[in-house]
Amino acid sequence: MSTKLREELLWRFAKTDDPEIDARQQRILEVLLSANPQMKQRLVDEGRLEGRLDEGRAALRRVLAHRQIPLASEDEARIEACGDLATLERWLGQALTALSAVQALR
Repeated sequence: MSTKLREELLWRFAKTDDPEIDARQQRILEVLLSANPQMKQRLVDEGRLEGRLDEGRAALRRVLAHRQIPLASEDEARIEACGDLATLERWLGQALTALSAVQALR
């Protein structure tokens, strides 16, 4: 794709407060996604993973809060930055018996 075409697409799909333009952009995206089911599935899969990561982070925080284990700002940042579901699940299991955030997040 040429730089000029890319710039034009970005311009045409810029964020807008105009509901008519927003609706037109949505229709265009729907057509493009229906023409490319693999990309649509990829986006769905990415959305599901993000949802599971968000749920994992929230569950971990709930368990730690319920167990009255305080989180330092570095611990919060580490939890928020974690993009690996297996790590979040491991931390959640460790949080069930940990005596500190350090033990839970090792």
